[in-house]
Amino acid sequence: MVVDDEKSSRDRVALAHEAIETYDASYYETQLVRAVESVLSPLGWDRTNIRREISDERDAVLSSFGAVNELS
Repeated sequence: MVVDDEKSSRDRVALAHEAIETYDASYYETQLVRAVESVLSPLGWDRTNIRREISDERDAVLSSFGAVNELS
């Protein structure tokens, strides 16, 4: 696991059996954005669009996910 992407070689990572107290969240965010871009780029999405979308905080309501069927 990457614990500090700014460090070099052995200080950069920790093995699975080692106690890991923190990790480098920005490293994994960058990797996530790159992976999502590779899937969504044919649809016109780039890193800027993806970062903007994942940085937005919003309250979701159930109706925003489509029609809600009521049981009678």
